[in-house]
Amino acid sequence: MERNNIIIIALIVIIAALLVTMVFTMMPNMQKQDSKLKFKGNDTLKKGDSIKIKLTDSNGKEISGQSVNVTITDKDKASDYHSVETDENGVGTIKIDKDPGKYKVKVTYDGNDKYKASNATKTITVEEKEEVQEASSSSSSSTPSAYAYKSDGTPMYSQAEVDSYMHNKYGNVNYHIAENGYMDMDQPGYDDAGHWIGYR
Repeated sequence: MERNNIIIIALIVIIAALLVTMVFTMMPNMQKQDSKLKFKGNDTLKKGDSIKIKLTDSNGKEISGQSVNVTITDKDKASDYHSVETDENGVGTIKIDKDPGKYKVKVTYDGNDKYKASNATKTITVEEKEEVQEASSSSSSSTPSAYAYKSDGTPMYSQAEVDSYMHNKYGNVNYHIAENGYMDMDQPGYDDAGHWIGYR
C-alpha cells in the first residue's frame, strides 16, 4: 500500500513538472503582440519603381528598425531574395529592376521578443518604363525631358530638384513619383495628392 502511494505521488510530481514547463514555454509567445505586413501602392509598376511594405502592430502603430525578408518569384518559379529595414514610419522599400511580366512577392517578418511573426503575399505586374515625351517643337531636341512635375504642372528635371521641392513644401516626408509624373504622398496624415487629412 505504501509503495502504491509513493508511485502515485511520483506521478503527480512528474505531471505537475510537465504542466509548469508547458506554461513557461507558452508564456513568452502569449505576451507578444501581433504584427501585420501590408503592401502600399499599386499592383502594376514600371520597371525601376519600388515596392513599399509597411509593418505595424495589431493597433496599426508602425514598427521601425526591423528586417523584412522579400522573395520575388517569376513565372518560371525562379526566386530572388532580399532584406529591407523598416524606417521610422514602419515602411521598407525595395526597387524592382525586373523585366516586364508578372511576379509573386512574398514578405516575411520573423518577429522578435516583442512582436509575433507575420507575412503577406501579392502578385504584381511590371511594365516597361516609358520615357516622358516633351511636346514637339523645332527646338525640342535641345530641351531635356521632365523627370517629374510640381502640383501646378511645372516640370522638374532631376531627383535633387524633386527632393528640394518636396522638402521646401512639406518638410521631411515620404513620397514617391507616380506613373503620371506627379508626387504621391506616403506620409501619414496626407492623402496621395499631398492634402492634409489628419491622422486617422
